[in-house]
Amino acid sequence: MNNDRSNRADAQESYDSEKAALQPVLTSEYAPYVYALTIGSESLYRGVSAQELLPRIKDTKTSFSELVPRIGTVDSWNKFQDGAADPILTSGVPNFLMVNAFGYWQQQDINNATATYLDDLQQAIGHIQNLAGLSTIEIWNGETGWPGDGGSDYGDAHASTVNAEKFFKTGVCAALAWGVNVFYFEAFDESWKPNSVGDTGAEGDETHWGAFTDSRTPKFSLNC
Repeated sequence: MNNDRSNRADAQESYDSEKAALQPVLTSEYAPYVYALTIGSESLYRGVSAQELLPRIKDTKTSFSELVPRIGTVDSWNKFQDGAADPILTSGVPNFLMVNAFGYWQQQDINNATATYLDDLQQAIGHIQNLAGLSTIEIWNGETGWPGDGGSDYGDAHASTVNAEKFFKTGVCAALAWGVNVFYFEAFDESWKPNSVGDTGAEGDETHWGAFTDSRTPKFSLNC
């Protein structure tokens, strides 16, 4: 459930409406197909405090944990590493977290991107486990990836399919070998997407992040 609006009233309204929409359809018939529920999409990164987010995680757990036993949130790696999420981590409430980490968004050259990505993951996972214990919370990499040909450069991170393949083979495959489940951003190019506008007002292309083209043709082998 999304909960990343900075306005408190809007955030609660968003949570309430999505919960209300989910309740009649998340029944015992369909629950076996749902692995986990996450509340918030980089909410801490966007300015929602842990104190605001935690009650919604608790409420979701109370409402749905009998059907879906894994409940938690997803956020940028640095929000788990820098203490912003500590009230959530020490609450005993979540048992599932997804950590987003990108060498690309750290503006890293492809030759240093894997090291940065894995170090960011390690810092976040290490902090979570130091506070919550080694086996209390199941942790996944919620997002990582690299834009292919036609994408936008970001600092020293250059968009190309060659670089996307290198990051997948050296970074994603290393995380999988480490035992971390990874969601790759993203499966398919999305040619319909408008340009994104960053904090600086600069536009960036988000249509070429797929491991496959929008016609479902693989850009490179996904075998590790």
